[in-house]
Amino acid sequence: MASEVTVPKLSATMEEARVARWCRQVGDTVREGEVLLELETDKAVLEVEATASGTLASVLAAEGEVVAVGAVIALLGEDAAPAAPAAASAAPPQ
Repeated sequence: MASEVTVPKLSATMEEARVARWCRQVGDTVREGEVLLELETDKAVLEVEATASGTLASVLAAEGEVVAVGAVIALLGEDAAPAAPAAASAAPPQ
């Protein structure tokens, strides 16, 4: 099961932020507390830490993209490797 990485509300007035830099790449194994990315607000650049351990399975917000507080920006998988795409189901015999 994947864990969602969302944009945290880092100040009382924060409504959105810009993804300044991803510190990890898809497929990297991360531990809870390690820095995943940096977000830039109108006042500062802040580090966002992983809230769970796992593999960075997917990045949903690119560097430079403006994202709203609470938006899902990445998925962390529990496996040590990114999930493989699901195999196509075989056609039923005729």
